[in-house]
Amino acid sequence: MPPLSSFLFSFFFFSSFFPFLFFFLPPLFSSFFFSFLFPFFFFLFSFFSLLFSFSFFFLFFLFLLFSFFLFFFFFFFLFFFFFFSFLFFFFFFFLLFFFLLFSFLFFS
Repeated sequence: MPPLSSFLFSFFFFSSFFPFLFFFLPPLFSSFFFSFLFPFFFFLFSFFSLLFSFSFFFLFFLFLLFSFFLFFFFFFFLFFFFFFSFLFFFFFFFLLFFFLLFSFLFFS
């Protein structure tokens, strides 16, 4: 049976990301992440760490792999969140500007 330290390592590894996710992610993506992706990654990492607990380098490789996907996920969705928010508000104010302009021209 693999030692308990591998499971504890995975548990503390994932628990270290809780403040980061709560502070930086918007509520929509944090709820999506915690409801779907976070349990998936947690059980995936726990399974592999228990299965290959004899290899520290494999655990370190999983640590780097998960870190890469976590930050890629974070910056990818954060970029698109602000990008589409900017497009939406730009389009909204663009329409509002022309609506006010035409209403001023037609009704004055």
